[in-house]
Amino acid sequence: MIKLIIFDYDGVIVDSFANVYDVYKIIFKKLNKECPKSLEEFRQIYGTSSSECYGHLNLSEQERTKGNEIFKEEILKKEPPLFQGIAEVIQQLNKNLRLALISSNYEGEVKQKLEKKNLIDFFDIIVARTNSKERFTKTDAIKKEIENSGLNQEEILLIGDRNLDFIEGSRAGLKNILLVDYGWGYHLEEMPGYEQKAIVKSPIEIIEAIKKFD
Repeated sequence: MIKLIIFDYDGVIVDSFANVYDVYKIIFKKLNKECPKSLEEFRQIYGTSSSECYGHLNLSEQERTKGNEIFKEEILKKEPPLFQGIAEVIQQLNKNLRLALISSNYEGEVKQKLEKKNLIDFFDIIVARTNSKERFTKTDAIKKEIENSGLNQEEILLIGDRNLDFIEGSRAGLKNILLVDYGWGYHLEEMPGYEQKAIVKSPIEIIEAIKKFD
């Protein structure tokens, strides 16, 4: 039986990809790089993470550090909307389950937005990147939360929206992973080990999807 749910932030709770694109327009300009002309073009360049994006642009370590610093500053100025219904889902799940949030986004951004949306108190723990220079992986953060929870891995469910969420959750030892279909997007053909127990096209469908893991 599931007792703890670990949420991703971007693409599961907030609809933030357009905001991320706007921030990268600033990054590209300050680094004298050509900016993708459309959101879909940027999606192709961004790939699965900022590291992949920087790789596609052949950025130096110095440029990557500057890009991360710009992102940390500029993302705080954005107001990504909640996906419709996700607030109600979080509140309902909190009645019977422990909730955690682990994100590779910056802690200041995540906590600021959750507090504004009156959702921060529904999470027992929030783990995110604290600065632009640290090495942060969700795999390590998930492993630590598994250890701290005192639960078996079978009692924990990770909810994400990208291939990377499945990869990092699997590396941490989790078997119960749910990828939602309304987020940033994932590709089943690239995840032969992913068991798609449910298709979640809107946040409200998370409630029923979780039951398939019990």
